[in-house]
Amino acid sequence: MTPQELKHTLSSGLLSFPVTDFDAQGDFRRDTYIKRLEWLAPYGASALFAAGGTGEFFSLDQKEYSDIIKTAVDTCKGMVPILAGAGGPTRVAIQQAQEAERLGAQGILLLPHYLTEASPEGVAAHVEAVCKSVK
Repeated sequence: MTPQELKHTLSSGLLSFPVTDFDAQGDFRRDTYIKRLEWLAPYGASALFAAGGTGEFFSLDQKEYSDIIKTAVDTCKGMVPILAGAGGPTRVAIQQAQEAERLGAQGILLLPHYLTEASPEGVAAHVEAVCKSVK
């Protein structure tokens, strides 16, 4: 999907931000997450955001992040585009964006640094660095 196609798709309907399922020990629940995605995908959302703000991306280690993105991409392939949450320090956001791309996500939801103040130039530099790190 080209960036232009993704832009058109995103503006054509509702965007869904499914929560990420965890068990009582805080481990990712792939089985219930798959059920959640299978339930949401047919309702006509333009895109699903995996590990986004409601998906706890900021609380995940790299393996959990990868598992969640891969699960969403595999579950929703051909039904609805997956956009992966990415953010935090620029280096972390770059790693997440590159991993999301490698796993087949169609794009990312790039969030700014959490609870820090940055100048507009700093935010622009953050966005530019992340965007230049992927295709």
